[in-house]
Amino acid sequence: MFLRKIILQVDSNLARSDQLKISRSLCRYFDLKSGDRVKFQFGYQIVVVFIVETPSFKVPTIEITPELAEKLKFPFEIFPIHCLYKQEENTLKLGPTITCITNQMYHEESKFGSMTTFFEELAMFAKHHHILFYVKPLRGFDDDLTGYSFQEEQWQKYLLPVPDAVYNRIGSRVFETSNTYLQFTQLLEDKGVNFFNHCFLDKWEIHEALSSFPEMTPYLPSTIPFDDYETFAKKLTLYDVIFVKPAHGSQGRQILKIEKDEQGFSVYYSSFSEKISTQFKSSYLLYKRLKERLKKKSFIVQQGIELINFEEKRPLDFRVLCIRNEEGQWKVISSVARISPREKMVSNIAQGGEQRRPLDILTTLFDEKLAKQYVRLMGELAVEVASLISESHEGLFGELGIDIALDKEGKLWIIEVNSKPSKIDLDEPNQRIRPSTRAIIAYLAHLSGYPLKRNDKGKRER
Repeated sequence: MFLRKIILQVDSNLARSDQLKISRSLCRYFDLKSGDRVKFQFGYQIVVVFIVETPSFKVPTIEITPELAEKLKFPFEIFPIHCLYKQEENTLKLGPTITCITNQMYHEESKFGSMTTFFEELAMFAKHHHILFYVKPLRGFDDDLTGYSFQEEQWQKYLLPVPDAVYNRIGSRVFETSNTYLQFTQLLEDKGVNFFNHCFLDKWEIHEALSSFPEMTPYLPSTIPFDDYETFAKKLTLYDVIFVKPAHGSQGRQILKIEKDEQGFSVYYSSFSEKISTQFKSSYLLYKRLKERLKKKSFIVQQGIELINFEEKRPLDFRVLCIRNEEGQWKVISSVARISPREKMVSNIAQGGEQRRPLDILTTLFDEKLAKQYVRLMGELAVEVASLISESHEGLFGELGIDIALDKEGKLWIIEVNSKPSKIDLDEPNQRIRPSTRAIIAYLAHLSGYPLKRNDKGKRER
């Protein structure tokens, strides 16, 4: 039996910490009465208590003592929250409690840096749906789980319970190999906590995984690990343009574009704001230099795609964001066209790219019917990619950003898959709560066992 909103509050006048003072309406709803002995659960802390029924509350309410609040790590004096009674287990459970983990430490001035707006959106939408949400910075593991809750328009630090579900927004691949991170994920595993997007994705592993599905191979650029000279030289022979990318890179950093020309090979760098290149007369000299420079990290070599341009010399690609719904099915939540700055080779927003609605851009290049067809096809392709990646990888993935390109011949290509898609920019201008925020909270609530309420048309109430 399930109620979407009760009021949990702390009352210092209660005589005993093993008592729950419960409104009569709530007792009737759960078929409980004074003197009943039940298990009371908040997060993963369970205590045995006795019911004290009271007629004085006008709304469904549970009161607990300050001692019990401290034991349960209930952080507030009063809070609206969901309440679930599992009759077969005789357990009264409050929730959901959900958290987002980050390696970004909180600072009074900068808050959580570039992720602040997104975290505040998550917090506001969760609060609107009576969900306890907090951000947990992982810098030195602590068993008592201190975290930050957004209250009264500011972040406040509290001692908080082990959550029912966790969303991973760790922004460092190195940090995901640290003891702190491994200790925390072990805690979640020990407690049986649902935890999604547990790691960054490796570009080569993603390419290998998708290549194993015949239906995906037509959409994949030819890709190899950067390794021996013979294989590298063969790619230079086959294609006029190739890209060398870090297998564990993000935001368009450290990408090299290599073009064949009459003088040999020109290498362009994504790190520079201007079109700066280095010239090599032979493929062997180029390979030798790259091998010296790239020996500390894994890189891939990828076929260059001649992308369609928006305006003159501004290539574009498309980021399609897919998130699982309450049935565990992948759905397109949003999509954006990303337009490269002039004379730059990457379209990432972090590298100065411009973001627009895909249909707005495509209707400037094609007729409206074809533009809509491309938007639909990109969405279908992204959902298929997300489904195949989640099937072929260990762990739970709930959010993936799929980068799709459209070449000058009208062919779609899968460029990249990201498990930590950027959250810096809103999906729609002037929109306070973006669709991805709503979808992530809905999925976390589902994983917690407290699905968001739906209206009669089958859509989540917002």
